[in-house]
Amino acid sequence: MGEPVVMVSLYPEFPQSLMSSKASRGEFVFLMDRSGSMNYTRIRSARDTLLLLLKSLPMGCYFNIYSFGSRYEHIFSTSVKYKQKNVKIALTKIEQMEADLGGTEILEPLKHIYSQPCIPKQPRQLFVFTDGEVGNTKEVIDLVKKNSDSHRCFSFGIGEGASSALINGMAKEGGGHPQFITGTDRMQPKVMQSLRFALQPAVVDISVTWDLPKEVSVTVLSPPITTLFQGQRSLIYAQLTGQSSEAAEGCVTLKYSLAGHRSKKKLHFSLRPAEDTGLTVHRLGARTLIRSLEMEDRELRGQQDGGVKEKVVQLSVQSGVSSCFTAFIAVNRDNGRVIQGPMKHKNIPTPMTSAIRPALCGHAGGTDMWDDSIEDLEEDMCYNCLDEMDYGACNNSFGSLVSDIWDDSMEDLEGDMCYDCLDEEYINYVSSPTSIQEASTVPQQSDGTQEASTVTQQSESTQEASTVTQQSESTQEASTVTQQSDSTQEASTVTQQSENCSYKPAKNVDNITRVFSQMKKKLVKFWKSREMPLEADDAAPKSVPKNNMHSSVPEQPPRDPLLHLVSLQEASGCWLLDPALAAALGKTCEKLEKSKPALVTKEVWATILALIWLHGFKMDAKDEWELLAMKAASWIHAQNAPRVTKCVEAGNVLLGCSVKKEALGL
Repeated sequence: MGEPVVMVSLYPEFPQSLMSSKASRGEFVFLMDRSGSMNYTRIRSARDTLLLLLKSLPMGCYFNIYSFGSRYEHIFSTSVKYKQKNVKIALTKIEQMEADLGGTEILEPLKHIYSQPCIPKQPRQLFVFTDGEVGNTKEVIDLVKKNSDSHRCFSFGIGEGASSALINGMAKEGGGHPQFITGTDRMQPKVMQSLRFALQPAVVDISVTWDLPKEVSVTVLSPPITTLFQGQRSLIYAQLTGQSSEAAEGCVTLKYSLAGHRSKKKLHFSLRPAEDTGLTVHRLGARTLIRSLEMEDRELRGQQDGGVKEKVVQLSVQSGVSSCFTAFIAVNRDNGRVIQGPMKHKNIPTPMTSAIRPALCGHAGGTDMWDDSIEDLEEDMCYNCLDEMDYGACNNSFGSLVSDIWDDSMEDLEGDMCYDCLDEEYINYVSSPTSIQEASTVPQQSDGTQEASTVTQQSESTQEASTVTQQSESTQEASTVTQQSDSTQEASTVTQQSENCSYKPAKNVDNITRVFSQMKKKLVKFWKSREMPLEADDAAPKSVPKNNMHSSVPEQPPRDPLLHLVSLQEASGCWLLDPALAAALGKTCEKLEKSKPALVTKEVWATILALIWLHGFKMDAKDEWELLAMKAASWIHAQNAPRVTKCVEAGNVLLGCSVKKEALGL
């Protein structure tokens, strides 16, 4: 940390003539995750993203859409030319997409994509979306690397559960760019940024050289730069060793080829940095090197002698930057007690929620059984799935879950399903999340000595006790399951406080399988009761068709006005003057036609109105619609439309905007 560190920031600007030369070329292949965990908002966001992607593609390109889970599907047998007919077919299929393809198996669809011959003069651009991880990450990345000469791969990790090794590895080996969508991030802006990168010609033959005095040597801390995109910053960290008594300046040279043109950029920097600069750049450089070594360790796991790990630990401790082998420990200094004894290791068991979700319900996704209430569970399971379960016999409705966890076949587990036993264990197992997290709590030391340990999860002792009550058949034909806090309900009461719970969950396949069977039985009875609500006068319940969806299934939210307008755009870039556009603009069709200037076609007038609406009301989402707006402006230019200025003025009056003609790209 005592030697100076240089940070070089590259933010390239390429000539527009070279950028536009291949803008209309390309084969765009989208590979979308449709596994069970992509439910609710994720699959809706995925559909919206595919809509924006399709509408933003340039004329003259080719495209296809794949989706995958335990199996894979594709809309077209091979990539098709981008035109209105094919776009309409694709959008119809996209609207029908649900998270119903099971697990996350990405290798086979990739093999199928790479087996398709490339289209001459149409460079292939692959977009991969997933929210999970796979068991064969290295095999997937190696496959992308093997085909890196024929395509670029842009990867997207959705949610906190996406594998960073998979997402970063695919983009790195595929010459693309990785993106992660977490928390409240919107998928669309990040995906559209990657589409802008994909529309740029590939930068190849990238090299970085250093020109320094003989007394000064350089150690590059960053991995080699393999991709450059206009609008994307790239960083290079290097550590300088030695001093020069004469030269006070160094130089770094960047060389690359773009669209057949060789370019060279030089950047000079001082070898005598300011004294009071701190260690910020040093730590950033150390972090970059640590991440690179961690990836190397993952690739060589089981083949190296531990040298990489030792180097990471040494660098992490020296720089104060955490790694996958080190962690910060919080120490309470207020009580004045001395921390004694060795570090104690705690293993935190991994929750089984990701395996449970696809097994519960393919229509509405799944939920965390151990942390959610019965009301939460009922919202995640639809009647159609539960009704198919033969709850009067020992079928294997949860066999897929159990087989995923313990690698047993369905035939082996079928005999383990029974509904007449372990009813009490079922209630305890569902109602006591602390029982399965018991190993994660930190024990208190009796001698008062504070013990250092890694960060662990603790169950809240203040959690209220919940009640599971089964009503008698005399008051209601189908039993219901309710969660109550009323202390008067004593039957079948199970507390969730860890100090009173002595139940130990069974660890063998037989017991856990029967626990799931009991859960299914209870939920089936619950849905049966919901299907036959009692009238106010306790009359016989009226039957409801089995295929009806219940109110617990969330309704589809109204479509975003921006996406509604985007969906109406033609593949060529124009809009049609029809009632659908009028409704999207909040006007009547008669009003739009009456305001149209003379000698202007309906398509040109409609397209200008759409552009004015985008610039006037949706500037906060410009990153999402900018490309399709540019295509619309190009279409208007190609029409040699008269009276464009008059159209813009009339459109502003009609929509109540004040957008200038230049802002529309006209």
